[in-house]
Amino acid sequence: MIADSVEKIIRQVEEASGQILKSKEDFRLIVEAALSSQKIDELNELAFHAKFVFGLLSVIKKREAVVDEEYFKKVGEEFSQSYEIIRKLIQIILGNSSGFVKNIFSEKYFQLSQTSLQNLNKLCEDFAQLKLYLNDLKQKKDS
Repeated sequence: MIADSVEKIIRQVEEASGQILKSKEDFRLIVEAALSSQKIDELNELAFHAKFVFGLLSVIKKREAVVDEEYFKKVGEEFSQSYEIIRKLIQIILGNSSGFVKNIFSEKYFQLSQTSLQNLNKLCEDFAQLKLYLNDLKQKKDS
């Protein structure tokens, strides 16, 4: 039952965004863990912070010379804080998962390396798409 719900969510997020999720299997594991352990609030919060980080990444990548250095420093601090929140939320959601799954996520996403950061950015992009999808559902429900 939960697996069917997760597959439906993945399909609908991909259809709504017009793109295939970049970290689909890990996205699936997190969503499935959140649904099975009733951590929907944490999943929503994860999607929110992932969308925020994804937006900040755009600002950082497009950094223009006219951007104030103090502003850029503040963006960097917000970026770091949001990454820490995302890391904690993933750990909370995966709290009942096997040690193997937790170790895989730790090695893949939470190391202080360029590869881990790139992996986390891809995962954040996927969860940003989830947030946009959830916002769209809410908007349709409210109208």
